[in-house]
Amino acid sequence: MPNTFIDHRDRWLALSDVDYLGQFVKSWLAFNAWYRSAYTETQDRKILQEIKYQTNPIMNKFRPLLVARRDTGGRELPRTEESVRFCSDIGLLHHRLENYEIHAGKGDDKQRITFTNIYLKDNNPVSFTESKYGFSYELKRVANGNIDVQAKNATGSSVFAYTNTRYEMSHFIHAISTAPLSSTQRSYLQGFFPSLNPKLIADLRQGNLDAIQCGDHAFRCGEIELFSGVMEIIYQMRCVLFHGELHPSREASECYEPAYRIIRRFLESLG
Repeated sequence: MPNTFIDHRDRWLALSDVDYLGQFVKSWLAFNAWYRSAYTETQDRKILQEIKYQTNPIMNKFRPLLVARRDTGGRELPRTEESVRFCSDIGLLHHRLENYEIHAGKGDDKQRITFTNIYLKDNNPVSFTESKYGFSYELKRVANGNIDVQAKNATGSSVFAYTNTRYEMSHFIHAISTAPLSSTQRSYLQGFFPSLNPKLIADLRQGNLDAIQCGDHAFRCGEIELFSGVMEIIYQMRCVLFHGELHPSREASECYEPAYRIIRRFLESLG
């Protein structure tokens, strides 16, 4: 005779799992409704960049929660309960994304969603000239994204010229590998090439600022970059889910748990 109590237990246990993917979607839709009403811009990406860096109710409330409070003598004070909860969610989100890979984008643009390699904002066009190892080096990225690199010898003759319509490190490394340059010169050019990246990409664990403790993890990037990074992570997770790119699994759902709680906190702060 079947044990109906055990069967009921197993069925109720399965139903008790929280659908964090669904909770994230519903919370994001509410968040989307807020920013569509609050901003005149129509593109989600442009609105998100404004939320990251321009004054708004969410930034005004949550970015300060990442900053240590100090008394008049400069001594650090205990964090508020709200700060502890918010930072703990960030730490848990980082921990789970490091233990379960979620990727956004397609083809060459496909990137893992992680706090250790996160897009923050676009860089301005750049142009500079350096002289080293008997060569002069000219590196340039203009507003339309075109890349131009020149290496000239002591007489001013060009020994290496590189152009591309986009920033591609692997493509550049291949180009310098066949150029008439010494290994030292190639290493020098390769080290400078990332300065031409049109996007500011950062590892938020690294930096020389005071550590922002988030659960078991410390970020030394500063509160501006960490807040921006959290917003970017949440947005990328939204895109993966809404575009049908996410493989649904228990581990994926667990990644969305702290992300859902962060959005929920944002919404609750709006009143």
